[in-house]
This record gives sequence, C-alpha cells and structure tokens, in this order.
Amino acid sequence: MVSINNDDGNLQKIRDTPVTSLISKAIMIDPADTLSSVIDKISEKNAFDVFYFNGKSTLSTNMRELLKAKNISKMSVESLIHPIPFIGPNDTIQKAAKIISDYRTRGVAIVEKNKIVGVVTAKKILELLSTKGNKSIKAKMIYTQNPITISSEKPLSNAKKIMTSKRLDHLPVITHGKIKQVLTPAHIIEYILPQERQGKKSLGIKTSRKLESEIGNMGTTRVPQCTPDDDLNVILKSILKNDTSCCLVKIGETLQGIITFRDILGLLI
Repeated sequence: MVSINNDDGNLQKIRDTPVTSLISKAIMIDPADTLSSVIDKISEKNAFDVFYFNGKSTLSTNMRELLKAKNISKMSVESLIHPIPFIGPNDTIQKAAKIISDYRTRGVAIVEKNKIVGVVTAKKILELLSTKGNKSIKAKMIYTQNPITISSEKPLSNAKKIMTSKRLDHLPVITHGKIKQVLTPAHIIEYILPQERQGKKSLGIKTSRKLESEIGNMGTTRVPQCTPDDDLNVILKSILKNDTSCCLVKIGETLQGIITFRDILGLLI
C-alpha cells in the first residue's frame, strides 16, 4: 500500500468501496471457441480479457496471452485460458485491484450464485479514482522507470517475443532516437490475423514472414505524455480522454518511464 499524505484518505475510501457500482458486462467464451472468434469478441467490445466459468473456478485469457498462439485460425482457445481468482459483488475495490495487478489482467470476474454476473475493469476503477483529489500524487512516485523499448527497424517477431516473455502490454517504439509510437499485442494480432483467416497458403504472405517484417510505423501514436512532476489527476484525465491504457513520462524528448493501469492500481493495494 502506498501512503500519499493528504490524498491517502481518499485512496482508503476507494480501497474499502464495494465493487457493486463498478460492475459491467463480462465477455464470455467457451474453451472450444477458436482463437479467431475470441479475438473478434475482444475487438468488437474494445476489451482485453475474456472469461469462462466451469462451475468451480474462473478461467481467463487476454490479448497478450493470445500472442503465444502459433495458428490463430485452427487452434481453440482452451490451451490459452488459465485460472484466475474471482470476487463477489460485495468485495472491495482493493481486492479487485490486487487480483488485476497480480495476474496482469485488466479485469476480474464477479461470481454470484455459481455464475459470472459481471466484471470489474481497471478502467472503471480509474474512472472512480479520477473523481477524487490525487494532487499530491506525482508521476515520479508511481511510474515504471527505464521501460523496455524496441527499434522500429526490428522485426515484429522480436516485439512478440518480448511481450510474451516479459508479459508486457505496451512496448514503446524508437525511431531515429525518439519515441514515435507504442506497440500493443492487439496491433500484432490484427496484422497477422487476416492472413490466418484466409487459411490458404497460396494467398498473401505466410504469417511467419509477416512477423519478420519491420515494425516501422505500426502502433498507436495516441499515447498521453506527462512530466515526472505532473499529478495523478492530469495523468488520469489524459488516459481516459484518449481511451488508452498507458502514459509516457518524458522530459523533453527523453523517455523517463511509463505509467500503466497496473502502476496506478498499485496505489490501492
């Protein structure tokens, strides 16, 4: 738990708040679903995590985990779903934030009467946090320093390996010494998926060759930026306005660090 002077009272109130008011609809899957159909569900809802309940435990996967797949068009999702704790509707935001942070997800399922009734997402928690004080909380207190980056001249296969092995959802891309964009698992999957959907070797370039393509300008340029001395209100407002899941911390053109949902949720654990 992080203690932040005058704002800690607000943080404690949020920690102790039941998740009931933050519940949204969970995206459900079946282990027999194909990876491409699961990706379609995630993309359609602009989500990150999907869930399955087997009567005893909740299983989940996300875009980062789906990057591990070798054949999106033919594989089922079963081998890429893993157990993750669930919570009840009366459990606290602090408990939800800890599960999301520990398991590197962006949502935790809510189970009631042996059924998933919804999900609490990191974004919903951040929206609530943005309504509070937070002015004494500075970027330099919470950001991840010296984040892993990659050159735009490197192949996508390198980015894929880094994201899966390091469990990263954001990879800043350097072009001519400057950060031009941020790459996410969704960018890679969306690039290789059309080829996988074709299902014919004679059409287009094989996925393996696509992954050897240079990163180039792939990724999003709509990434909020802040300085180390900007407060959490500024950061939250920028992240939510741009509908992103990270903020780059810079001094001039020099990257100091990155702030992700996980970094911010750490305030509530």
